[in-house]
Amino acid sequence: MTRYRDTYAKVRLDYIKENVETLYKKTKKPMVAIIKANAYGHGYKEVASVLKDESIIQMFAVATLKEAVDLRDLGVKQDILVLGAIPLEDLDIAIKKNISLALFSFDYLNKINEMHHYDAPVKVHLSIDSGMNRIGFKTEKEFEKAMEMIDSSKIDVEGIFTHFATADDFSQDDEYEKQLALFKSIVGNNRFKYIHCDNSAAMMFHHSDYGNLTRIGIAMYGVDPRGEENSDLKQAMSLYTKVAMVKVVPKGEKIGYGMTYTADEDQYIATLPIGYADGFTRANQGREVYINGHYYPVVGRVCMDQCMVKVDENVKPGDDVEIFGEHISLAKMAKEINTIPYEIICLISPRVERIYEK
Repeated sequence: MTRYRDTYAKVRLDYIKENVETLYKKTKKPMVAIIKANAYGHGYKEVASVLKDESIIQMFAVATLKEAVDLRDLGVKQDILVLGAIPLEDLDIAIKKNISLALFSFDYLNKINEMHHYDAPVKVHLSIDSGMNRIGFKTEKEFEKAMEMIDSSKIDVEGIFTHFATADDFSQDDEYEKQLALFKSIVGNNRFKYIHCDNSAAMMFHHSDYGNLTRIGIAMYGVDPRGEENSDLKQAMSLYTKVAMVKVVPKGEKIGYGMTYTADEDQYIATLPIGYADGFTRANQGREVYINGHYYPVVGRVCMDQCMVKVDENVKPGDDVEIFGEHISLAKMAKEINTIPYEIICLISPRVERIYEK
């Protein structure tokens, strides 16, 4: 297979399936596979293709209508839920493609009722804001009012859901319990085809039997929601590049934009063809990459397409470089640049080719 750049990501689709099975064993509930944001950078079409025949996967969830339509065109037969708002001018597309929408506010509900002019109803999942203050109806009174406003000829309430803000934080278990209790009280004795609240963290660290679906997101890709090392999961993505050039920089010379690094002795400096346009942000200055069994620091500011690394005489042009993978976990990298693994993988840009291994 032709590869046009030496910077590429490897994605182990078999690891994704194994992580799904690992979490399913904990809950024994059918799952919603969260493949928004290009499947957290892994490639939503490829991930959907490998999961669409899995009996464990009851539904796929995405962030945009385009992602949902692409899944239908890919041959996905499961239910598909768009978790965010869509332009309601495209309501007919959702109906024709049998795509469910999140219903999260009275304004959105009114607009659906106003703009619906089709034979079939639009399927929705009511979003309950149990404490995150992002989207959703906040109280039992709001929920009841929304149910009264729903025109049954236009809207089919397929499900109801909420999202936990602190399920990954053991120090805030009380907040998780408050959210769960509020969600349960709002649902009450009402019956829905789907009731879902457990995200990856809730599945892994809590043991509620509530709901009949779980939503597997970051854990599906082998990353612990807390940003910690976790041997129960298999990290599906690794990021690599190759050494483009090695030169000797004399003592006292400076390196990179702003000349923020000065060689304190004659040094071997390797240039790598990866930069912030690939998602390898400037925060990586000072971190280490892995080459030929050794760790070497990034020196000078990361450029748009390249960066420089202090190496030794053993490093040559063409040598493989691991940015993250077997020897540098996403959890480790995230801690070193003061972010979360989600952000790192979501920022890997489209120009970084994904190579899929099954």
